[in-house]
Amino acid sequence: MVTKYLTHTSTQTDITAATPQSRCSHTRLLATTTSTHTMLAQTGLEAAFSNIVSNVRASINLQSVQQDVAHNHTGSCEMTTFSDPGNLPNYTLQGVWWVMWLVCVEYVALWWQGARLPVLHDNIISLVHATLYEVTKLFVRGVEYGVYTWVWQHYSILPALDSSLLGLAILVVLIDLVYYWLHRANHEIMLLWAIHQVHHTSQDLTVAVGLRHSPLQRLFAWVFYLPLAVLGVPPNQMLAHSQFNTLYQCWTHTHAIRSIGPLDYIFNCPAHHRVHHGSNLYCLDKNYGGVFILWDRLFGTFQQELPDEEIIYGILTQPDSYNPLYHQVFYLKMALEKARGMSTWRERLSTLVKGPSWMPGSPWTGWDKDKPDIRGCRVYRKVKASSFTHCYVLMHFLAILTLTNLLIAPLSGTPVEVFVYSMVVVVTLGCIGVVYDDPPYTRLVEVMRCSASLLICLFLPPLVTPIILQLLTSLYVLSLTLWLFNPTSMLPHPSTKLDTSSMK
Repeated sequence: MVTKYLTHTSTQTDITAATPQSRCSHTRLLATTTSTHTMLAQTGLEAAFSNIVSNVRASINLQSVQQDVAHNHTGSCEMTTFSDPGNLPNYTLQGVWWVMWLVCVEYVALWWQGARLPVLHDNIISLVHATLYEVTKLFVRGVEYGVYTWVWQHYSILPALDSSLLGLAILVVLIDLVYYWLHRANHEIMLLWAIHQVHHTSQDLTVAVGLRHSPLQRLFAWVFYLPLAVLGVPPNQMLAHSQFNTLYQCWTHTHAIRSIGPLDYIFNCPAHHRVHHGSNLYCLDKNYGGVFILWDRLFGTFQQELPDEEIIYGILTQPDSYNPLYHQVFYLKMALEKARGMSTWRERLSTLVKGPSWMPGSPWTGWDKDKPDIRGCRVYRKVKASSFTHCYVLMHFLAILTLTNLLIAPLSGTPVEVFVYSMVVVVTLGCIGVVYDDPPYTRLVEVMRCSASLLICLFLPPLVTPIILQLLTSLYVLSLTLWLFNPTSMLPHPSTKLDTSSMK
């Protein structure tokens, strides 16, 4: 039996989408098991990093991924490319750049409508979360899609869908149905909600929130897509269409669009998704669909937006920090504390696997009477950052986003260099939150970060072009100089609390 696996494209390998009845031959492998045996012949940290990067390249860099989509009556096969010949990019990472432009358009539209404008730092933190989500692909994507590919290889019961319009429509529907149940589980299981809440901690609903996800979701989200492998959906099709599903949802995170008319009945739209993100009592645990709202109508989780009640965004217990790394774990601590407060082991387990509002004697998601009814008087935690602070943060964010694109793309650096640059990305994204929080140690943290980044630019072999390297070096030299000799110019933004009633 020929093994199928998602392989790196720099050697022009391909995927064989075979049916259980016929398998195409001569498929080249880069399976996790093979690379593991290779590692056994090596030693040290370099071997471990080589294994990680080989799997990452196999599943992220899909620029020459191919699949077998046709079998003749004699069982032979011919190879055809998926959609765009030799090019299936990481759409969600590219989407971060496009969403930045959409945020600008959204500001103009809201200004034109006379609506309240979202605060800039909330949008920046959402884009920070999106970048953090993308860079973690370097560490877990091989596991995610290695398991999916193995299930598809051994247990698929149907042939792959063809490239017809009907096949495309079926795939879009299947992906969104899986997403509905994944999304619903994220809200109705405490441990999953403790991770998914990152997507809801923004207190302004903007298109940038559409890409605001926790990288910890990668630890379990792939499990929900395994039924598609059994149904014969090839890994590259699942990967591409799950990205399209995510990108579609970006436009539903906005106040600039009120309705799309009769299409509201079929598709998820801003009006429906505003309800989903609301902390108001009537909004909780509603409207989970990604592309289609029909799933919510079918499974009883649909809620129409009420025009006479302003929706308040965020979660019931907001984090007291803008640090994206803190956002990943603060709710997990609360979940464990709630579980420890229960009297029996059964109640402790139920606390972690049932809804966040569950209490002994209540239904799975808790009683509505026990949930706080948050309305327009909620106090928001905001920051009055200066224009200079925003410019500083944006420059460093754009530098890190550029580096993330280069890390995900085909690279010539060693695995150790990839790991070091990835850590630079993660640390910088965390430090952006530190700058907005402005704790007493902000100056020390930024001096250390800028110094380390400058040393990396000077001594570690670069993954960027000489021009970009010069720009990065100049950025870190200038930033380090400001932090050393004029730190007050960087942090003139005391925290403040604003009541929503004054922001209408």
